[in-house]
Amino acid sequence: MPSPSKTRPVDALFGDDNAPPLPNYIVEPAQPITTVAPPSPDDNPTPAPILPPIDRAPTPPPPPVIDPDIPTPEPILVSHPYRRADDDRFAPLAERIERLYGEVKMDLHDSKVATDFCFGLLKEARQAVEARDYARAEFSIQSVDAKLKRAQRSMKAARGLGVIFLTLWELLMLVVGGALIALTYVVNLTLFGLPVVADLVVLLRAVGWGMIGGVIGGLFNLPWFVQYREYDPAYALNYFLRPFVGALLGAILFLLSQAGIVAGNLVIGDVKVGPIFLYVFAILAGFKQEYVGEFFDGVMRAMFRSKKSSK
Repeated sequence: MPSPSKTRPVDALFGDDNAPPLPNYIVEPAQPITTVAPPSPDDNPTPAPILPPIDRAPTPPPPPVIDPDIPTPEPILVSHPYRRADDDRFAPLAERIERLYGEVKMDLHDSKVATDFCFGLLKEARQAVEARDYARAEFSIQSVDAKLKRAQRSMKAARGLGVIFLTLWELLMLVVGGALIALTYVVNLTLFGLPVVADLVVLLRAVGWGMIGGVIGGLFNLPWFVQYREYDPAYALNYFLRPFVGALLGAILFLLSQAGIVAGNLVIGDVKVGPIFLYVFAILAGFKQEYVGEFFDGVMRAMFRSKKSSK
């Protein structure tokens, strides 16, 4: 701030009268420091307790006084009509299952395979009854019933002369097939005074091996069905003709070998191994004639199917 006694150059030009008055400054003393501190937790007011609402519901009237001399009626239990109908339907099935268990143990006790089969069906029937599956339970029960009836007919037929005759017939055809094969190994074999050619020898051996395969299939199936209590006399003709069907399959395989489809003319070194494969195929075809029949049936359908069937 400039001193008032000191002359300024401006004052000489304008004069001292035109100089503006200097402001008067007043220096006030410093104010005391005010310290603000938060209130302590103890100074907080205690919250008022929240009271539960007052139940204004009316008080129920007192229970009526029962005279002890008057007997209290007992409650009547009413069963559901659908539950009673289900019980009426499934109760006979449960009794039938128990009865069939006893019949299986009595009639099929000497055949473990048949017993296990029937017990498995009865178990399924019991589970179906518990699950309230009437159709499945009835089917399983009827299957066991039909199995028991077939078992009775099978055991009766197995004790007859038919099974013995078929067994002897299969053994006879086994001897015939073996003799036919052994005949081809005779040195200087002739037929009507003429020497037998090599192709005829292969044909006779294929026929003989096919016949033996049919005999093996018959001797394999016949005891199995008797043991399983499924022997049906209606299949007696099938067992009787199996050796002949095997012989025919051996002849068909011989023709296929001559056409080159089956390795009938295959030669490795100096050994002609083609007929060996032919004989193996012949005996297998005679053993599983059903598979060979399905195979040829599929081939014939693929080759000779008509336009209508292809659509």
